[in-house]
Amino acid sequence: MNTAERVLTGAVAGAATWVLLALLGVPHVFGIGLDAGLVPLTILAAIFAVTRVRLLFPVIAMLLVLVTIGVAYTPVVVKPAQRLVRSDSLPASADAVVALSGGMNADGYLTQQGADRTLKAVELVANGVAPVLLFTREEKMIGTVMTTSADDQRRIASLGRVTRLLSTRRVRSTRDEALAVARVAQYRGWKRIVLVTSPFHSRRACATFEKAGLTVSCIPSDSRDVSIRRMQNARDRIVAFGLVLYETAGTLRYRLSGWV
Repeated sequence: MNTAERVLTGAVAGAATWVLLALLGVPHVFGIGLDAGLVPLTILAAIFAVTRVRLLFPVIAMLLVLVTIGVAYTPVVVKPAQRLVRSDSLPASADAVVALSGGMNADGYLTQQGADRTLKAVELVANGVAPVLLFTREEKMIGTVMTTSADDQRRIASLGRVTRLLSTRRVRSTRDEALAVARVAQYRGWKRIVLVTSPFHSRRACATFEKAGLTVSCIPSDSRDVSIRRMQNARDRIVAFGLVLYETAGTLRYRLSGWV
């Protein structure tokens, strides 16, 4: 194999490595965009291809292929994923339902998980679980305009005719959300909240809120991006694997920080 062929093979292996890492959700664990590593890894692997370790990236890519196949076509991720879900009984009464924001897209709308959380919280308030709906609020600069998640949250709440709405200050993390909600609860004299977040986020989130001094009933939102109960197809298992990685890393960091 001549030098040009080695460079081409290495570049392909580097690109494949990044695509597989992105598919498994690894960049999300480190807060890296899905496109951030494609060019650097492709170039790096092309350089490695003309050195003594030219097989490094092909081997890594092959290992990632095997991991992906194992995750996608076996139930290995099902139980670890389901253990992340905390679902408490609804209390006889609560002072407020709290919906965590879940992020926004570039058009200023809630992400799928954010919309799922909001819909579940609206349903609970509409059914009389608590008289007030409190949203945690994210802000993002989109172009030259500061956009807030509160706009879409209120829009969805209006569809359920929920009018007693509150919003926290700007938040940046689950820990920040817990502190912001705790401050509102203390000011208003709330004793118990119903916390709504995504299923795989529920155990860490509710533990974080309890550590902040809140009495919490944890209710996971309905999941529309991945089937929680069945997880029968490859896509659901791969998405779940990425969420397990993210939540496992997040839980470890929160424990080390004393936040759960």
